[in-house]
Amino acid sequence: MDPITDENTRVLIVGTFPSEISRDTKQYYGNPRNQFWKLMSSVLDIDLQELGYNERIQVLQDYQIGLWDTLKDCDIIGSSDSSICNEEYNDFSYLTHIKKIICNGKKAEKYIKHCNVPNNIDILAVPSSSPARAMKFQDKLREWKEGINV
Repeated sequence: MDPITDENTRVLIVGTFPSEISRDTKQYYGNPRNQFWKLMSSVLDIDLQELGYNERIQVLQDYQIGLWDTLKDCDIIGSSDSSICNEEYNDFSYLTHIKKIICNGKKAEKYIKHCNVPNNIDILAVPSSSPARAMKFQDKLREWKEGINV
């Protein structure tokens, strides 16, 4: 999927590779079980879950937040990050206006090292928003709020 960034984007949230539902709908974090939109609603104090996808994206952009993935392509079974192989990485070298990259989960943090991130960009990992990541929502939220710090 294409990155959602523009010249005003300062924080880029990256995952590994879109889920099967996200690939089918062409929407980042399209799986309703994924906690991403619930987390971002709490971080920004705006109920994004009640908005349509394009409106959600506009709110993120209003807060100078973008979305992308570390992988351009890979072999994957369904949506399982643990099945990923034959990775092709996205090139972040031109994203010189970004100040911080937030890795959504440990796998994204592992892959970001291969994405040619400019040296001036801070990189931070937060717990995955995936439903496969068993962790109390409030604990995830605390780390997301600290990481994004809008």
